[in-house]
Amino acid sequence: MLLPIAALAVPVQYTLDPYHAAVYFAVGHNDISYVRGRFGRLRGTIQYDAEARSVSMVVSVDTGTIDTGNSGVDNVLRSDQFLDVDRNPEVHFVGDRLVFDGDKLVAVDGKLTLHGVERPLRLNVNRFVCKDVPLGLARRYVCGGDFEAKLKRSDFGMTRFLPEVADEVELFISGEAARE
Repeated sequence: MLLPIAALAVPVQYTLDPYHAAVYFAVGHNDISYVRGRFGRLRGTIQYDAEARSVSMVVSVDTGTIDTGNSGVDNVLRSDQFLDVDRNPEVHFVGDRLVFDGDKLVAVDGKLTLHGVERPLRLNVNRFVCKDVPLGLARRYVCGGDFEAKLKRSDFGMTRFLPEVADEVELFISGEAARE
């Protein structure tokens, strides 16, 4: 979910660094508190053309890596009542449009496939940086940032425990991608 903004003459491929990427979520519980958790295993590639301001991005999230810190809740979320990880082992985001305010990247539009259902999703950019970083004795060009989105779980067929567990899910995505 990370894109280079530096001026490049041709599309460049970036690979998501699985050790520096995670999807965090928060969902209301009984209008009292939030259940928070994360998905820890992501993989993905991004192609970016700076001149055309175009992107082709595919990111996959391993649903089995959900972790709320409560194994009982995690098991319910992995079940067919929610993520149904046996039938849907991954969530996919395919980004295909960048939104700019002047020269500043403000959003990435695409489609999210969750629980076997595809819907449009906009990732709002909170922070985004590209630069050379040291890697041992070498250096590599890395882009990284923080993104946010909101979705309704009912749009993806997950209606169990409504309204005690809120319909709106807040997503917080952090990650880095290295130029190949």
